[in-house]
Amino acid sequence: MHIKRRDMKLTGTKDGCKNYYSKEMIIGSKEAIVSIIKFNNINEPVEVHYNYKDATIIDNNYTWIQIAIKNTNFWIKSMFDQNNKMVETYIDVTRNNYFDDLSNPEYEDLFLDIVIPYKGHIYQMDDVELMKALTEGLITDGEYKLSKIVSRNLRNFLDKNHQEFLDFINNLKKELEIDLENKGKII
Repeated sequence: MHIKRRDMKLTGTKDGCKNYYSKEMIIGSKEAIVSIIKFNNINEPVEVHYNYKDATIIDNNYTWIQIAIKNTNFWIKSMFDQNNKMVETYIDVTRNNYFDDLSNPEYEDLFLDIVIPYKGHIYQMDDVELMKALTEGLITDGEYKLSKIVSRNLRNFLDKNHQEFLDFINNLKKELEIDLENKGKII
């Protein structure tokens, strides 16, 4: 077990190609980087398995929208299938978000996650991993508490603003699809 550092371009995705576009924007009053990735030539779909269902999150003509907001401890990923139906939104609670490369920001995963199947219940995931990271000394007590607080705040926000949040993601996707068509690049 270790703390994973991930990036917006999904460096290390096993196969296929990705059409990618990112840009800076203001969300609320905070600076953010948002991106769109369209997957093509995928040899084998990527599936995740939850207690409540299985979900394909990467396959041909699937789209990801990502949102990295500066000075926060979370990273939002929304996945859409080949029919443009939202599969889920996955929010990583993060130790740090790094914006050194604005075209490809990175984050350190702090284990705890929020998963929102489209029109579904809000789930908190990986509590056991978070506790294991604490007991193994991978994270500090402060980081453990930070993860719990961020997760609780996100769930409270989503409980009150679930549909507005999903509408925002869908509208952002439409905007980014136009940008991708005009300015995107294969990575």
